[in-house]
Amino acid sequence: MERWETPSLEVSEPKHITDRLTSITSLSRDQRPDPTFTIAFDGSNQEVEARAGYPSVRVGYMQIAGVYVNIAQFLNANRSGLVNARELEKSQITQTVNSVLPGSNVHLKGLKGKETWRAELNRSFGESSITDFGSAFTLTDALMTIHGAPGNPAGQLVLSKCPNCGSAGTPQQIVTVTGGVCTEPLCSTTLYPTDILRTYEDFSEDGENIRPLNVAMNMAERLLLISYIDGFYRVQPQMLSQGLFITDGPLAVYGPSAPMKSRFLAYWNNLCIDLEAKGISVPLLVGIEKNGQFVDHANVIQEHIPDGHVMMLDTPYINTYIVNKEADHHYGKDEFYGRRFIYKTTTGEVLVLSVPRVPGGPPYEKPRPKANGEFFPLVSESFDSYPTLRATLEILDQLQTRLYPNAVIPVALAHSASSLPLGTGHSVLTLLAQRSLGMPENSISLSRFKPHNHGRRNSR
Repeated sequence: MERWETPSLEVSEPKHITDRLTSITSLSRDQRPDPTFTIAFDGSNQEVEARAGYPSVRVGYMQIAGVYVNIAQFLNANRSGLVNARELEKSQITQTVNSVLPGSNVHLKGLKGKETWRAELNRSFGESSITDFGSAFTLTDALMTIHGAPGNPAGQLVLSKCPNCGSAGTPQQIVTVTGGVCTEPLCSTTLYPTDILRTYEDFSEDGENIRPLNVAMNMAERLLLISYIDGFYRVQPQMLSQGLFITDGPLAVYGPSAPMKSRFLAYWNNLCIDLEAKGISVPLLVGIEKNGQFVDHANVIQEHIPDGHVMMLDTPYINTYIVNKEADHHYGKDEFYGRRFIYKTTTGEVLVLSVPRVPGGPPYEKPRPKANGEFFPLVSESFDSYPTLRATLEILDQLQTRLYPNAVIPVALAHSASSLPLGTGHSVLTLLAQRSLGMPENSISLSRFKPHNHGRRNSR
């Protein structure tokens, strides 16, 4: 080690950090009513072994929660910084969506495992609904809506390929809300609207299926959010200007469902344009991360960020200091419909959050290098492209609680409402699966428990 050299460890002002900081008081603030409510969304899942060993029989459980919080009542419950539990309970309403999905060696009569997964995921999305705005609005309705326009779901979807034979030829693989059939005469397999999510690509006939379960959960969370935004749009659009909608995790879609990013982006663009034409401010939309690379980085550099300041994470910075890519790498082009920021609240907590551009547009563009090695400024890296950012940060400041570090309480409430049980609760889920499948109830033993890969997204 004596041969090694290190840079100076006394860094008083790391300019690559401080040059990217802005006080929220210097950000422009769009003209809008003060938020009166927030709805936070979170999900969890578990895959259990109804029969251990080989071949294992597995079943997946998924639970999504949306928690409505009346902001005025919440602030009344949080006057001292310590939450009055009774007042907090009065301020919230919780909606949950639950599903059971097949894993390995579980199938419907006449179908293989992957076909069973596709059919049951479609059934789950078609049966999971909200009725807050009138007649039932399902997750499948929300899926059709992001392929259409606000208040106007698409009549049909075009699949990139048949899940069974892989055909993407002519004629196209068309599916409606009630389903479809592959156009290849030798295939003619049943098609489902949820096939467009392509979760089946990661399905294992003979192993664990936490990956497709995670993708299904993440999509269900985001479609539940769309269900509420579109419900307000159809029934009382002016209420959208008073709402803050929070998702757990970044505004992004990963894995085989990543192409859905463009559909969320298109829906948001159309919503912004339509609300502007009606003279209504767009809703506040934000994704908040609890863990991952960006949260780790924010914790490392937080001492260099003053309270009440937000950091613009331009793409060359992300590539160089966080994801270890070439500075001109086009980060985020395939997954994101919102851009990440690091914010240090007025009380010194650190949040990693993402917000969409208004009135729309890609949040990440390809960096354009200059001859001197620096980069041209991009529209997507200007605070002016995010006019809802200041209002979002200001309300998040008010929604903090000392009970949770680096968190806002609506997200914590949604997390609590969506959480599936661990420990002995896990054994109950296993027992439920065994009884439902008519299997021997002989695999319940606390001594056999080991940590599982529970359904929490990986922030990238």
